[in-house]
Amino acid sequence: HGQTQMNVEGIFFGKLDPGLNEMGRVQSKKAGDILKKHGYDAIYSSDLVRASETAELVNYLKLPIKFDKRLQEIDFGIFEGLSYKEIKEKYPVECEKSKNEWKTFDFVTGESLERLQSRAVEFVESLDKTKNNLVVTHWGVINCILSWYFSDKLESYWKYSVENGGICIIEFADDFPILKGLNIGCSTLKKLSCRTDISG
Repeated sequence: HGQTQMNVEGIFFGKLDPGLNEMGRVQSKKAGDILKKHGYDAIYSSDLVRASETAELVNYLKLPIKFDKRLQEIDFGIFEGLSYKEIKEKYPVECEKSKNEWKTFDFVTGESLERLQSRAVEFVESLDKTKNNLVVTHWGVINCILSWYFSDKLESYWKYSVENGGICIIEFADDFPILKGLNIGCSTLKKLSCRTDISG
């Protein structure tokens, strides 16, 4: 999805539901222009506002958008709406655990990365992979999907730099995943401060 003001401010947010900022709308329109070179048979989106707004802007074929809660960003629980500095000060024990046990740590009142990956992969596996599926979702969801299909579960989760407004392409050839592109379009968006954060 495109950028939000919370991305700019470095705020932890998953279930919080900000809309796109001006830059986010520019990024989404640029992504839509790039997608015109690629057809799609169906479009899916997280039902959170920043994703649904992006989906509307990139959906040049005007297909019905299928919203799926499995595509929502991770729920950061008590960390939601706070900066990393605020989290360290307010929840030092939980902050340390979230770093040391990052795969399994259940954000208090939230969820773990393992749970996020489980629902994200469940969504992908529910798709007809013989078709071109356009999916609008979040940093954490995309990294969970990439890590699952291109490493062992969450092993490579932190090794992908997914940018706001960037396009990732995974091709399934006889159900074998091939990464065909990452952050497509972001090289042209760098002048527009295309970026992402740990959250969003």
